[in-house]
Amino acid sequence: MTVRRLALIGLFIIAAAAVTGKYAEYFLQPAQAGWFGGSSKSLMVFAGTASQPALDEAAAAYKKKTGIKIDISYAGSGTLLTQITQEHVGDLYIPGSDDYATKAIKKGAIDPPSVRALAYLIPAILVAKNNPKGVTGLNSLAQAGLRVVIAKAGAACLGDVAEDILAKAGLTAKVHKNVVSYATTCEETLNDLLMGEADAIIGWDVYARQHPKQVKLIPIDKKLARPRYIPAAVITWSKNKTAAAAFLAYLTGPSGRYCFKTNGYTLTAK
Repeated sequence: MTVRRLALIGLFIIAAAAVTGKYAEYFLQPAQAGWFGGSSKSLMVFAGTASQPALDEAAAAYKKKTGIKIDISYAGSGTLLTQITQEHVGDLYIPGSDDYATKAIKKGAIDPPSVRALAYLIPAILVAKNNPKGVTGLNSLAQAGLRVVIAKAGAACLGDVAEDILAKAGLTAKVHKNVVSYATTCEETLNDLLMGEADAIIGWDVYARQHPKQVKLIPIDKKLARPRYIPAAVITWSKNKTAAAAFLAYLTGPSGRYCFKTNGYTLTAK
């Protein structure tokens, strides 16, 4: 996604804040939305693992501040979207990439005016810190003997991202020959690298900042790997929309942004 397009999305989100009537609750200040006295004592959040470090911290801080417990179910963004649409459950959906917010809107699973960007991610090649296999870029992922792990498309957002990058580079078949595992979540993809089960993965740039002593980042051409953002939105079937909107406001406010920043996430579009 180009910076211009990201900027337009940001403008859309800001403009949406002026909406009144049916969707006005999504843009209330936390206190107005029942931040300190909502009727719901707990909220159910379905989130991709790409945001787990920051969300866990934010959820704990929010409970301490408000008494409202945030139950978070982590899994691949695609897997969660299937569960949400089939079972009509949950209060907030926080996939790992904006393309799954688009899919959720098309399925009627989230309320479009509630969508907010929490942080920005850039796809990258990640290897062990000392880069023992000498990986230099996407073409290296096709070299003989290299163990590659990518996420599973359709299950995890990172899988869709990886497949898109490989297709654009014309390397799908060559790299697939080296894939030793298709992870079902972003976290699993990273863990395969950290545990030495992979020589290289296609992951998020934030992982290198979260594990500076273990992970080395190798950039991918921006023409192939557009920046993505972590969206958050109120689930259409939520029975606690006011309370959900309040927690969403918290995530996009100073305290929530602090949790993302201190966990290595980028808060502005590049």
